[in-house]
Amino acid sequence: MQLQGQVALVTGAGRGIGKAIALRFAREGADIAVVELNGEWAQTTGEEIKRLGRRVFVKTADVSDYEQIQATVGEAATALGKLDILVNNDGIGKGQRFLEISKENWERHLNIHLSGTFYCAQAAAREMVKQKYGRIVNIASVAGLMGPIDLAPYGAAKAGIMGLTRAAALDLADYGITVNAIAPGPIDTELLRTWPADALRERAQHLPVARLGTVEEIAHAALFLASPDSGFINGAVLVVDGGSVAAGAYMVEKYRRRKAGA
Repeated sequence: MQLQGQVALVTGAGRGIGKAIALRFAREGADIAVVELNGEWAQTTGEEIKRLGRRVFVKTADVSDYEQIQATVGEAATALGKLDILVNNDGIGKGQRFLEISKENWERHLNIHLSGTFYCAQAAAREMVKQKYGRIVNIASVAGLMGPIDLAPYGAAKAGIMGLTRAAALDLADYGITVNAIAPGPIDTELLRTWPADALRERAQHLPVARLGTVEEIAHAALFLASPDSGFINGAVLVVDGGSVAAGAYMVEKYRRRKAGA
């Protein structure tokens, strides 16, 4: 198992991508600290990890609260003995047209995505330097690489996470800590499944691979970046999007041809 004997903290691990990552890491031998704002979701994930035979620490916390995160990371490291891996996954998404974006919506996105990622990374790194080893994986988004429609706060925050990833990678390299990011494209999660079925099928046709990604595929990428074998990868952004960013504007023509062929 790739993570045997290691301890990983995953934020937003109550469902979706975060839960898939936490369970994948547990199957690979890691003990898991589950940090989640929704206490019920956190407990459910924690129980599933226990059934895999791993130790688990469960904490309800808001990643945008500096004091809460300092305490939570310290408690997790004490409870599980150390901290080797951090996955910054917690996030929100609320669409608003640019001229209608509220101050509260803008600040909440930046507080959770960008400030939360920094607070967790800093607190985790302070634990990791004790053993001169660590892996930090930040979940960004292709929305930080392209202009997302009606999601300016989300896109801005995710772009900020990519910049933070590069800066942290440089600062922490001397301590044996690597910092990388994953930029997922459209992933089949509980949130996306609130769309009508026909809209989801149509959305998939806007991707080069003609399907949505799965949470397990993001978990697989996170496992790679969190493993000891990824030590020479640092400050990178791994795009996991079925080719969407690579296709760029040409995807419009590919979509047109698909529709014509159908």
